[in-house]
Amino acid sequence: MGIRKLIQANGIQIETFIYGDGPAALIMAAGNGRPAIQLDELAQAIASKGIKVVTYNYRTLGASTGKIEGLTLHDYAVDLWKVADELGLKEVYLAGKTYGNRVVRTASQDRPERVLGIVLIGAGGEAQPSAETMALYQRYMDPSISKEEWLKLQGQLMYAPGNEHLALLDQAQGEFPALAGQQAKSSDATPKEQWSTGGTAPMLVITCLLDRVAVPESALNIAKERPKTWLVGLPLCGHNMLNEKGNDIKRLIVEFILNTPSDEVKSAKQD
Repeated sequence: MGIRKLIQANGIQIETFIYGDGPAALIMAAGNGRPAIQLDELAQAIASKGIKVVTYNYRTLGASTGKIEGLTLHDYAVDLWKVADELGLKEVYLAGKTYGNRVVRTASQDRPERVLGIVLIGAGGEAQPSAETMALYQRYMDPSISKEEWLKLQGQLMYAPGNEHLALLDQAQGEFPALAGQQAKSSDATPKEQWSTGGTAPMLVITCLLDRVAVPESALNIAKERPKTWLVGLPLCGHNMLNEKGNDIKRLIVEFILNTPSDEVKSAKQD
């Protein structure tokens, strides 16, 4: 894990982890109901390239506190910006894994002047998955689900065929269906036009071609409709692509940040 820092903001606490240092800073948001540790290996890999990386636990995970009922994506965006403020980060790159990309898209759309670039890892919302997948996902988010059924659905929904065993890595990080369900409600409570474009900063959209939850058509539609947007499709991976294509994702994010640099990054490279 990175250097741990507890941030007090708006009556809640946000557990934050800081990796490395450098002229560019990247804040990353985890997936639906997932802890910050999900991003640990990716954060370490990116930080090794001279980029400051920040991850954080959503409310109710780890040492983070705060209500999760009755929220919208704007509330999660406010939490993200509180992290940036407390760490003295005025302009940042943002990256979100699956549900986290809705959080960072909202944050970017709410405060576009502070975003240098945005990365979507497994972007959904523009095209619907199959009815079968939707039904399985609803069951997956049921707080009453058993650990055995959760693990089975994690493998079935989150990974490409043949990679289902990787769900054991997620299980080791914990299961948090109560948060996952409330986060889904907060997304439903936020009008799509308030988050979907993700502001105006340059954007990299990374999709896995066997993703059955955030289907690749969603990523394609975003890239077709939004200026300054790059699309990369990765083969042989599904929705929880970090455990399947971690090295590719690290490389793509680093290249994106170094090729869409802030003035500080430009200055450092010139020096």
